[in-house]
Amino acid sequence: MRRPWTLDRRSFTVGLGALGGALFLGCGSGDDGAQPSGPAAGGDGRLPRLASVKLTTERTIVPSRAVASPADARSPMDPTARASLVASGFGAYAYGPGEPLVGRMPDGSSAPAPGPNPRLLVRFAHLTDVHLTDDESPIRFERFDAPPPLDAVARPHAPYVGRMLNAAVRTLNAVHESSPLAFVLVGGDVVESAQQNELAWFLGTITGGVARVACDSGDVSDLTAGPGNDAKDAYVPEGLAVPWLFTTGNHDALVMGLTQISAANQVLAEGDQSRDGFTDWTQPGGVVRTGAVTADPRRKPLAREDFAAAIAADGDGHGLAHAAVAGRSCYTSDVAGTPLRLVVHDTTAEGGGSEGVVRKSVVAAFLKPALDAALADGKWVVLVAHHPIGALTDGSGADAETQADALAPADFVALLGAYPNIVLGVTGHTHENLAGWVTTGAGAGFWEFQTSSLVDFPNQMRLVEISDADNGHLAISLVGVDFATDDDPLAETARSLAVLDYTSGWGGGSPGALEDRNVILYAKLPG
Repeated sequence: MRRPWTLDRRSFTVGLGALGGALFLGCGSGDDGAQPSGPAAGGDGRLPRLASVKLTTERTIVPSRAVASPADARSPMDPTARASLVASGFGAYAYGPGEPLVGRMPDGSSAPAPGPNPRLLVRFAHLTDVHLTDDESPIRFERFDAPPPLDAVARPHAPYVGRMLNAAVRTLNAVHESSPLAFVLVGGDVVESAQQNELAWFLGTITGGVARVACDSGDVSDLTAGPGNDAKDAYVPEGLAVPWLFTTGNHDALVMGLTQISAANQVLAEGDQSRDGFTDWTQPGGVVRTGAVTADPRRKPLAREDFAAAIAADGDGHGLAHAAVAGRSCYTSDVAGTPLRLVVHDTTAEGGGSEGVVRKSVVAAFLKPALDAALADGKWVVLVAHHPIGALTDGSGADAETQADALAPADFVALLGAYPNIVLGVTGHTHENLAGWVTTGAGAGFWEFQTSSLVDFPNQMRLVEISDADNGHLAISLVGVDFATDDDPLAETARSLAVLDYTSGWGGGSPGALEDRNVILYAKLPG
């Protein structure tokens, strides 16, 4: 289920993407009415602000066990087997030394010497593939969970993902306090199945402004008696201290990131019968089973237009308030005081399938006019999408309508070759740290990178700095950021379970090669 990406001078492998889903605003379907609390929580349950965080240039997280190959026979989704895996050390990790920044040129030559007066143009964070998941939803198919390529069907840390996101927000706020961020770029797949309640949990956590968030549905789940001590209990969200911009992923438009949203699967999601398996938290440890489940209308998967409208109505609209194509994340955003312009385009095939499709109609209505305008305005383009170029298809995996309207990947690259002002591509989807040079013509091209997902190991974000290096080159610095778990034992449990999922051989995700993690990518300044 993996194939080579040949658009770079080197050979990479790009995963087909995780089976995931979607989210919606709100305080949780099963709210126990208790305020979150804990040993470090304040009187209102709010965690203290982080004073500082360590970047991966200073400290890394190193699993104590190598990834099992073949995968361990014990399923992380079975409570008894999971306890046995924990006892075998699969969730353990240690702190290792930081990793240096590796300089890279498109042709593999040595990085240029820095100029005397480099100038930082922008500093932002890339947070992608959160996969906030309602693991109690009847549209899930958790009984099919297996090692890759079915690794994302279910995750043992799924009920903790809201806590992981809140920890990521706390971390980015601390980074911002130290060295200001212009914005956070959210790379898509924020939810698992475009469900209304999942989106509510995401927006409530990342934007804040709500009293609390409980990532629970159906019956109230109090796994451990009392507030603030288990994954289904409510927490007080910190909310980002900087603006954030949104990119649509396949899980934000499709059920489990694969299946077209229809009236039939909306009814199934809101109903009381699971055919393919959900996590039953009325049983100790959470047991995957089929059959009767408590109905919940807040599990409704949202049509693409409704999902986009909910984000556009939140705060400043996160880019979607000015979308050029209805229901799609297609917009531009200038970086004030710089020649940089973000051009965000939507690669999700609403007809179905996890991989990306560039639609000719969207190219005509938005992408080509946006690129033409940037060229005419003398802007340097940062091209943003959920799917990297290596994960685009001709539409053969989607429905007939999308196939007829699909731009072949080679034709898309040829289109981009007409714009020498494209300086960077920012993508997610692969759940892996990658960076590669996309060749668009003789000696021409641009760097494209992917950031590993928040949900799968190494559970990271990236800090991105774009600078004029004052030596004829643009310097693009990428540094991994681990979410901090200070004063947050439930976020720490989430990390341990994510490590367990990865090292047992059942989970996806990849830290990528050393030269794809902490790296400075150099390219000639646009002429």
